[in-house]
Amino acid sequence: MAAPVSDHVEPLKPEEVSLASLRRRLFLVTAEDTPDALMRVLGVASVQRARLRALTAAPEGQHLAIRLEIDDQGDARAEVLASRLAACPSVRGVGFGWRM
Repeated sequence: MAAPVSDHVEPLKPEEVSLASLRRRLFLVTAEDTPDALMRVLGVASVQRARLRALTAAPEGQHLAIRLEIDDQGDARAEVLASRLAACPSVRGVGFGWRM
């Protein structure tokens, strides 16, 4: 069994797994438009064990707009992922919400 993401985040309970697989979180990330920006963002999502379901990335002016849809793993995990994404060197902004 994999270790939890953080001591502050509890793993999903079995009864939550089926409900979580029906809901998705949408993360909107604004990053510098550099060659490695997308890979940095995806690296953070991978380390946080986010199950990616959809991805779009497109330049917007001088920035890169990245949209990630992941399986919902609860509020605490979403907040941890958002804070880790925001701490990524190339990221300039992060927003997240629900996608049904």
